[in-house]
Amino acid sequence: MSGPPGLRGWPLWWRLLVIAGLWGTAFPVIRQAARSMPPFSFSFSRGVVGCVAMLGFAFATGAFRGLGLRFWRHGLVLGSTNGWLANCLTAMALLSLGAASVALVQSTTPLFVALLAFGFLPAERPGPRTLAGMMIGFLGIAVILGPQALSGGEAGLAGLLVLVVAFGYAVGTIYVRRVRPGSPVALSVGQQVVGTAGAGLLSLFFDPAGSFDQPWAVYGAALWVGLVASAVPLTLFLMLLQRARATDGAMTSYLQPGFAALFAALLLGEWPELRVVAGGVVILAGVWLATSGARAA
Repeated sequence: MSGPPGLRGWPLWWRLLVIAGLWGTAFPVIRQAARSMPPFSFSFSRGVVGCVAMLGFAFATGAFRGLGLRFWRHGLVLGSTNGWLANCLTAMALLSLGAASVALVQSTTPLFVALLAFGFLPAERPGPRTLAGMMIGFLGIAVILGPQALSGGEAGLAGLLVLVVAFGYAVGTIYVRRVRPGSPVALSVGQQVVGTAGAGLLSLFFDPAGSFDQPWAVYGAALWVGLVASAVPLTLFLMLLQRARATDGAMTSYLQPGFAALFAALLLGEWPELRVVAGGVVILAGVWLATSGARAA
């Protein structure tokens, strides 16, 4: 049974730009904060902000009305694929890679979405160019990480972590598009709660004592990432996936690197190297090739 017609044209693209712009601000802010607060503790702190904001909004709008306990199963899935795993690994990767580099490697999410669509979304299976696009995309990752990645250095490990994040986001995207769990606000709450709990447990067991003894600037960063760069765009993204194809929704990852590079330059004075720019062009070309030939939903 086919779903409602997907968004097209400007109604789709202004949503993609807003979501990608808000998400793109997270990379340089996390990179700066992670120099002071351990990644697990920061992921927990940003999660608490998102939980408080989304719970308040959900109760105010009655988003939980009529929802059974099984709805939390969806929150458990997304809280893992798109929550604590993504937040913690991204913060860890940003200790070694620049904000633009991490955003560019993470932009491979649509490639994974296109690949997973073959098995899980028959109506949205991409065209035959997917394999070529994926090969080109991963070549771009190799260019960004450079020769040091082959020696198993920090850059290579960080790149691998970001690829795991991209795959997790792709799994979450396919899950939402396939299951269509409804109530994006409640779904966002479930993801935030599970993601925060997971990061909190990791912080409890692995971060050193005193990890939360931080200056106010670090908690300001957690406030920004948890609310403006997480809770708000997450809810908008889940709403988008109710009306757009999975491959179209995943285009937010295609757009994020430009915003991330811009904000990294403004906030950190971190301008991407020529190698990173070249690799980014290759990645985005591969993403475009892999997804532009997808069939209509």
